[in-house]
Amino acid sequence: MPFPIDKRLAEVLWFPAPDVIPQLCAAVSAVPMDVWNSTEDLYELADIMEPYLEQHGGRKWDFIWSMERHFSEPYGPLPKAKQTFMAGIPDEFLQDAGGLPENVGSYEVGGVSDVRFVRDDTEEIEAQPYQYEAGDDMPEEYRFWLSKLFFKHGECMMPYFGEAAKGHKSMFSAIDAFSLEAAPDAESRLRQQNFTAEEYKHTFQFYKLYNEYDPEIPIQIYERERETFRAYEQTAMEKTWVDRGLYNMLADRFGVYQGFQWVQSSYAPLARVSLLVCKDERGHSNMGYLHVRDSIELWGEDARKDAQRRVDEYWYPQFMASFGADDSRNSKMWRKWGLKELTNGQMRDAFHLEMVEVLESLNLETPDKDKALARGMEMAEEVKKKMAGIAVKKSA
Repeated sequence: MPFPIDKRLAEVLWFPAPDVIPQLCAAVSAVPMDVWNSTEDLYELADIMEPYLEQHGGRKWDFIWSMERHFSEPYGPLPKAKQTFMAGIPDEFLQDAGGLPENVGSYEVGGVSDVRFVRDDTEEIEAQPYQYEAGDDMPEEYRFWLSKLFFKHGECMMPYFGEAAKGHKSMFSAIDAFSLEAAPDAESRLRQQNFTAEEYKHTFQFYKLYNEYDPEIPIQIYERERETFRAYEQTAMEKTWVDRGLYNMLADRFGVYQGFQWVQSSYAPLARVSLLVCKDERGHSNMGYLHVRDSIELWGEDARKDAQRRVDEYWYPQFMASFGADDSRNSKMWRKWGLKELTNGQMRDAFHLEMVEVLESLNLETPDKDKALARGMEMAEEVKKKMAGIAVKKSA
């Protein structure tokens, strides 16, 4: 039998991806079809591909995780990804019945297995996966918590159209322009442009999701996000290519974990969109990883030290805190209504285990989780104060 993935399909999907590696595309184009189809096993194929990869400057490890990201379960016919922290989707978020079997699960992430997450037996689950569609009658309390989820975790980059769109723009337009200008090579610029296009695809997907639930929500989310964004602008990203890469590497990986929470959501439209978006967000975090890796290889120890400094002082605290408090009432109620699966603490622990693998592969150290969380909570309070100041100026 031929290899389960047609090599022409790999070429078509890889080039517009945000984590595209053009050298891999060139190697795939070069390998004859009969050679490609000489095995059914991905790892055997990677061995066969090695001379073609070397000829075009590609890496076997990159070839494997790129194939697994696009074509491993649940996105294609290849088996579950082995390169979990670059390509995989944790089984924990794909239980058919929702939740953990017999309240206990073994969660493999980043090569670290047998991490046990136990759901509290006293938790009452009021809604099952895929229970509600957009036009269904829903309990009033369910509607409240679903709407709150949209506002807490939703994003709507541009919900205005036609004449109403004048004077409005994506909050990330300045960052996107900087990234295209700062890209150190053609490969990086290609990835960045593909990333921007995919983000607008997400904007459409979530706009449609919100609009079908309540046509007023997209604009409300956009306006709220503008205030939050302005509060972060003064303290967030440094204008360096390394820092831009770190942002995507961590922020979009955080987005992957949030999205994984929803692939068995009781709100069916959210579950369906999330499974698609998670795949894209994994690609966005991989893009950031490639940009950081390439920067360290291009600029050497200075770039590595700069990356370590920013991980320690800002990015790791930021995303340790972004999962929220362990005793969050919001999280508890979202789990009650089947809108989330795991606690904030469980999500944070899983993210941390994966980041150990990611950072070690870049010869970077992983900060202490608890110290980073404490610092991140302090930073979050600073942002809240800035948001309050913006609100006061706005009402004046």
